[in-house]
Amino acid sequence: MAAPTDHDSHRRRILGELVKQQRRALGYSSKEKAAEAVGLSHVPYRNVENGLAVSDLTYTKVELAFGLLPGSCRAFLDGADSIKLTDGGELIPGARSWPSLADIDARAREAIQAAVEVTAPDLSVGQAKELALKALEELRKRDLLPKPE
Repeated sequence: MAAPTDHDSHRRRILGELVKQQRRALGYSSKEKAAEAVGLSHVPYRNVENGLAVSDLTYTKVELAFGLLPGSCRAFLDGADSIKLTDGGELIPGARSWPSLADIDARAREAIQAAVEVTAPDLSVGQAKELALKALEELRKRDLLPKPE
């Protein structure tokens, strides 16, 4: 086996960032919770996110649990521009990850309701929820939020 190069280390660090991005997109708040979901102890999982060398089996477990195409981690380390996802998406270095549509809706609704509670405390809970739904509808009309499919 060839000795690792600075290029290899750099690619592993970028891969670790992409895996972290996918972990967060999947809603795992900690590396420990992600490691459990992947079926790894926390040390090898942390090594993946920290850009340290791990076995191909470790990458395979991450791919299966995180919706990455099989072999995509190795392909990235070997020079591919991105990591392909099983849903047809890609993880691209330097790209921003976005939450799912359902998560965007839920977070926006919560933010609007929190703002209503502070600025209009006399509104009932039902009125605050209705206002939040109408605000989301208006944001979609203006193409500021994606429309539900």
